[in-house]
Amino acid sequence: MSRAPFDIPRATNLFGLDRGELEAALAPHDPSRFRATQAYRWMYARGILDPRSWTDFPRALRDRIAESVRVDPGRIAERTAAHDGTVKYRIELADGGAVETVFLVQRDRITLCLSSQVGCAIGCDFCLTAKMGLVRHLGPGEIVGQVTLVRADREFAGQPFRVVLMGMGEPLHNYDAVLAAVRLLGDPDGLGVSPRRVTLSTSGLVPGIERLATEPVRPRLAVSLNATTDDVRDRLMPVNRKYPIARLLDACRAFARESGDRVTLEYVLLAGINDSDADADRLARLARGVPAKVNLIPFNEVEDWLPYRRPPRAAVLGFRDRVSARGATATIRWSRGVEARAACGQLAVLAAPGSPRTGG
Repeated sequence: MSRAPFDIPRATNLFGLDRGELEAALAPHDPSRFRATQAYRWMYARGILDPRSWTDFPRALRDRIAESVRVDPGRIAERTAAHDGTVKYRIELADGGAVETVFLVQRDRITLCLSSQVGCAIGCDFCLTAKMGLVRHLGPGEIVGQVTLVRADREFAGQPFRVVLMGMGEPLHNYDAVLAAVRLLGDPDGLGVSPRRVTLSTSGLVPGIERLATEPVRPRLAVSLNATTDDVRDRLMPVNRKYPIARLLDACRAFARESGDRVTLEYVLLAGINDSDADADRLARLARGVPAKVNLIPFNEVEDWLPYRRPPRAAVLGFRDRVSARGATATIRWSRGVEARAACGQLAVLAAPGSPRTGG
């Protein structure tokens, strides 16, 4: 026997639910299982969030749903554009807090950089997000909602795009919600983003990498390495004290075997810290042993917040050439959106030095 419509609280948010969860949420209104698939396509594939516009539902059913539940991915609160076409969004979340999301376009290739947490608990010393601390995890709908909101704002529905989970937060610290979001993104009846077009970047949570390797649907893996010795990495990234480089690279090798893909080792170049010739030689050796490709990222400076500096351009090029000459594949990610504070390591919802603002 179906329940009365008022059995679903007004606060229930359909956005972020998978098909099974949608069936349960819609059953008090209509027990037909196909309604969940219809709602799923409206929300994720088409980005139509008002149930009254779901035209393959009877009008009375549309009204009942609209009056009983929410379909709320959050809202765009602020846009900051850079000269290179990058746009940083501050998105206020339906259940409190705010995150930053970045739209990047280069030669018609669209990439969305998504956040997985409000703040971050990992505490990497060169990352602005760390200054917030961890406020809370995002739910699957709050992660996927960033795509829905930016896609509508930039009007690129129907165009292919890539997703990188490289924004605020450590994705593997919020494992279940992030993987649920990856499944929603990858569903052909949803957003239709192949998992091969999704990259997850981690600071090196080894148990999460090991678990990710066993998933039937998994994104590509990027690991934020940033040092070639445990002594330096301990200082830059406290996570290394629990999962040092050797153990981390063992997990990367296992992931590469299971997935058949090379892992990306991300390496933020910090002047005088990790950019010596000896670092280049060790990095090439580590990358060859995974196997992995290396993505070099000249540090993106943030005055008054982070004390580090980027090496000169010639030094960055020389570091890449030395790594390449020693048999590893190395490329440079010249950052985009720097003047909008939208580049790697610059995302945070902060008010002023020493005064974090969570957006709640």
